[in-house]
Amino acid sequence: MKKLVFSILLLLGFVTNSYATGSVGFTVSSADVKSTVKDDIDNNGSTDTTKNLSNDVTFASIFFEKAINDNISVGVDLIPGTAEFESRSTSQSSIKQKGSSTTTGTNKGNADVSRHLTFYVQPQKEITGGLKVFGTVGLIKADVETRVVSISSTDKDVSQTLDGVKLGLGLKKETGFGFIKLEYSETDYDDISATTTNSTKVTADIDTDILALSVAKSF
Repeated sequence: MKKLVFSILLLLGFVTNSYATGSVGFTVSSADVKSTVKDDIDNNGSTDTTKNLSNDVTFASIFFEKAINDNISVGVDLIPGTAEFESRSTSQSSIKQKGSSTTTGTNKGNADVSRHLTFYVQPQKEITGGLKVFGTVGLIKADVETRVVSISSTDKDVSQTLDGVKLGLGLKKETGFGFIKLEYSETDYDDISATTTNSTKVTADIDTDILALSVAKSF
């Protein structure tokens, strides 16, 4: 994976082919963020509860793309700011210590993603009149801030790095100023987890289905 990221960066920064043209643009995306959340109450490696969640997110990103030749482009896409990729809550009754009264409340957890970078390669083929079909293979790096609020333990904040792999398919139309793209993609992120002070480990497996519209100006 690190070798592929390096290769993409190499193409972005050092392509000398006279054909190569650059483009800069923005993308608006509608995402269905699906996560499978697992709780390991005593952090012993077993799964005590599992919950499937879905969260609709709309966000914008900016990108730089370079056409290497008629059949392939490489690029980097950045989501500025922060997007909430996962949020959950569940009611619970708990006795913190033996002999104490029962406490009832709501456990909460959320994962906010920032500095979300996608390095991608897009092989493409022209169908007719500047209309192309393309595929996307991308690698993702992001920062994620996870917060767990538990009635039976101290609240926990965890900073982690989030990695993922993106696969997509779309249409690209060349215009007088640049191009317009419509793409459907799926991203599989690595698991993220946080452990509270009472040894409850919460793990989330996050995947996204995204429909995106991009507009770019070439130079």
